[in-house]
Amino acid sequence: MRTHQSWRGARRTISVVALAAVTLAFPASAASIAAADPQVQRYSSRALTVTSGVPVAGSTEGVLDGSGATTNPGWTAASSAGPIAVRRVTGVSGPFTAKTAMALSRTAAGPGTGGWAFALVPLRSPQTFFAVGKVYRMEAWVRDTRASGASIGMLLANGNYGHRPADAAVYGKYTDAAWHLITRTFVATAPGWADTSVYLGLPANGGFAFEVTGVSVKDFSAALPARTDTVPERVVSFAGGAGTSPSAADWNFETGGHGWGNNEVQTYTRSTDNAALTGTGKLAITARHQRVRGTDGVVRDFTSARLTTEGKVTVRAGSYVEAEIVAPVGAGVWPAFWTVGVNSRTVGWPAGGELDIFEGWGATPTLAHSAMHLAKAGAPKVDMPYGWGEAGGTTNLGESLDARPHRYGVYFDRNVVRFYIDRKPTMTVWAADAISAGRTWPFGGDQFLILNVAVATGTSPAMTTLPRTMTVGDIAIHEGGTPF
Repeated sequence: MRTHQSWRGARRTISVVALAAVTLAFPASAASIAAADPQVQRYSSRALTVTSGVPVAGSTEGVLDGSGATTNPGWTAASSAGPIAVRRVTGVSGPFTAKTAMALSRTAAGPGTGGWAFALVPLRSPQTFFAVGKVYRMEAWVRDTRASGASIGMLLANGNYGHRPADAAVYGKYTDAAWHLITRTFVATAPGWADTSVYLGLPANGGFAFEVTGVSVKDFSAALPARTDTVPERVVSFAGGAGTSPSAADWNFETGGHGWGNNEVQTYTRSTDNAALTGTGKLAITARHQRVRGTDGVVRDFTSARLTTEGKVTVRAGSYVEAEIVAPVGAGVWPAFWTVGVNSRTVGWPAGGELDIFEGWGATPTLAHSAMHLAKAGAPKVDMPYGWGEAGGTTNLGESLDARPHRYGVYFDRNVVRFYIDRKPTMTVWAADAISAGRTWPFGGDQFLILNVAVATGTSPAMTTLPRTMTVGDIAIHEGGTPF
C-alpha cells in the first residue's frame, strides 16, 4: 500500500519534452466541441454496470474495408527499418463475424534507423465523415501471432502523422496469440482530410507479425454528463479574514518535506505564510524560498502548503466540481487542483483513482494539464494513467496561467470522466475503453479534494524568484451532471 504522501508519484514520470506535439489549440478547438453539443445519453451515474454505448442509428461505416473482405482492400504500410509485408488472410475465425484479416509483418529490422513503422487503412470520404464535436468510436481486432508482447496501436492520421481529426489513440501489447479488441471512443476536434486514415502504429524495430480485422470507425452514442441545476449542492467557501487559515471544518493540512513520492523539494507547512485566506473570498497558497525543518525532521530550502478535504468534504460520483484559479508560473513551480478516491487508504493508490483537474508546469507557462490515474486490472499498485500527452490532456491557453483566473473542472461517474477549462470540454475518457485496455475504473466511487503548490527537484533561487502564489476561489460541487 502506498502512503498518502506518494499518491501523486506516478504522474511525475510523464515526459514534458513532447508536449508541444500534442497540445490542443485553445479556445478554438475546445470551444467548437462545446458548440456542437454532442448527444447526451441519460443514465444512472451509480449504476451497477458500465454503459459502453452503441453506434448511432443509421450511422455509416467510416472504414472502406477493415477486414480485407475484398481482394484489393487498399491497405499500405511503411517503415524506416525495412519493408513491411501486407497480405490478405482468409479462413479467419474469432469473436467477430469477419472471415478474412490483413497480416502485417516484418522479418527483421533493415538498414534504416528504426524510428517509425505504420500501416494505413483507408477511410470513406474522411473530409465529410468527421464533424467537430461529435462522438465516434474506432476499434479493431488484433492478434500477435508470435505472442511477442510487441506494441500495436490505433489512431487517426495520414502517413506523416498529420491531418488528425482527433488526438485519441489506443495501444496494446499481447503475450498470447489470441484475438484482442482494441477500442477508443473520442470526440472529433477537427474535420478529416482526404488522406486521413486509420493509422496502425507498429513496432519501430525488430521483426513482428500481426493479424488485424474488423477495423471500424463509427458515429457513436456514448454516455456523456447530464445537465443539472445551476445551483450547486455544495460550495466550499474561502470566506474569512485576510491572513487567517481556511476552515478546519473543510480542510486538513498535510505537512512534511520527504519528497512526496515525486522528489519535491519543498516542506509543506500549516503556516499562514503558505496558506491563508485573502479576505476577498479566496485562498492563497504560496511557495516560498524559506529554509525550514519539517515535522518529519527534514530540512529543506522551500516551503509551501498542501490541503485536503479527506474525511470532511466528499465529491460524490456523478458530480461536477470546479474552481476558479489563478495559477503561478516559473521554472520549478508546480500548482495543482485534484481529487483522490476516498477509499485510497484501504485499497491503495492508484486503485482508488485520482483525477488531476488542473496542473501547471511553471516552465511552460501557457499550458494547463489534466490527467487521471487508475490501476491495471489485477494489479492495484500498477498505474495505467491517461496523462498530459493524451488527447485533450494538455491545453494551450494562449496566455500565461497567471494572466487571469480560469475555471477548471471535472465530471466523473461509473461511465465517463470529462475535464473542462472555462466550462469547455478538453479530455474525455470512457470507462468501457479503459476496461477494454486492461485498466480498472474507480470513478464510480467518491473522491476528496486536494490543493497544493509543489516545488520541483532542481529548483534554485536563480531559476525562479519566489514567492509564487496560487489563488483559488470557491469550489462548487454540482451533483447529477454539469450546470451548463
